[in-house]
Amino acid sequence: MWPRTITVLALIVSAVSQKTLNLSGRGLKKEDFFLKLQTQITLAEVTNLILRDNQFDSFLDCSTNLTSLRTLDLSHNHLQRFFFLCREEYNLQVLNVSHNNLQYIDDHAFNDRIPKLKILDVSSNKLSIVNETMMEHFKILEYLSLANNPINDAIHENAFWNLKALRYLNLSNVSSSYFTAEVFKTLTNLSMLDLSSNPLKEIPTLPTNIEELDLSNTMITKLKNVMLPKLRELKLNNMSNLKELCLDDLKGLNSLETLLLTGSKNLVELKIVKYDEQLLPHLKQLRINDCGLKTLDQSLLVVINRSPVLSIENNPWHCDCQMMWVHVLFASKPLSQDIRCNTPERYRNKQIREVPENELKCERMSAVFYPVLWACILLLVVAFILATGFFLLRRPIGQWDIRRKNRDTVTYKNVDESSNDMVRILAVGETVDRNGE
Repeated sequence: MWPRTITVLALIVSAVSQKTLNLSGRGLKKEDFFLKLQTQITLAEVTNLILRDNQFDSFLDCSTNLTSLRTLDLSHNHLQRFFFLCREEYNLQVLNVSHNNLQYIDDHAFNDRIPKLKILDVSSNKLSIVNETMMEHFKILEYLSLANNPINDAIHENAFWNLKALRYLNLSNVSSSYFTAEVFKTLTNLSMLDLSSNPLKEIPTLPTNIEELDLSNTMITKLKNVMLPKLRELKLNNMSNLKELCLDDLKGLNSLETLLLTGSKNLVELKIVKYDEQLLPHLKQLRINDCGLKTLDQSLLVVINRSPVLSIENNPWHCDCQMMWVHVLFASKPLSQDIRCNTPERYRNKQIREVPENELKCERMSAVFYPVLWACILLLVVAFILATGFFLLRRPIGQWDIRRKNRDTVTYKNVDESSNDMVRILAVGETVDRNGE
């Protein structure tokens, strides 16, 4: 939505401007522009200056007269630095320095001389840090893109504190594994946030006014406690760690209209645990293309029935009785026409609507139940034999009687005699010996 808005805005600015100078794609160096071309052009009248796709390695405002400038496009150059130093204040509203070689932006570039800036694109550079002073002067900034910079976790928690008018923020592919709760705290007007292609494992604390959120290609495994009552569009495309999604976890998204799950190859289960008629009441589009789903739980019917657009093609569907309700849906709902069976083999690559309803059968329970039952019985028998042997071996040897045929019987018993009894036995024995003598 916002990229289209920016294009429209740029066209409007161009239409009402006195003059647009487009010098894109001419291989110009800064010397060509500042020393040669500007002697032929009255730059003071130019409002839109397009220097895209040239060979500028720096841009210094002191070398030219940009009093009327509103839009400056320096994208796709070789910029290592740029400056706004020679006027007290510029009317600049749109600045595009994307796809350059910027490693750091100091106070001579983003300063109080361009306070009217509304659109800033610094994507696809080499920025490694966003500190607390870099954006402090942009109090009416509405669009900011820092995408595709190797920032890692070096976004200061106060970096966006003054951007209270910001509505669009793109932090895609900045290699950040987490964002503190303070980072987005003051962005009360933020409506679109792109956090895609980052190694995030958890959803950070976000402003409640967000309407569009992109978490595609992150490491998130579960969507717990997401309370975004105004969210209309949620993108979860190419989620490699997302194996199951319980739609009950999205009960805090009462305004959600679009849910996209395309390309999440490891997503094998989509379900609703607790029936709730009010779950996702405004859902209009559900796309689960190119995932790992083999079947759809019938509990999803409550959500699917209220979704005008349902796209579930290119999943490895197992066409059996559990998919019969999807088969029936074809008669009443405009589903994707390319829902093809992957298994069983006899239905491979066949569209599910072409499979006769009476052939969508599940395997008999006995085919699985009885082998499992006999295996359990065998394990119990073996366990009983082992327990019996263990019990018998534990009996003390002294409690066994050893008897021999036609011989005196010798019995061994455990006897616990006191020392006094032993003295008494010895005394009797000596008396018997004397009488014998």
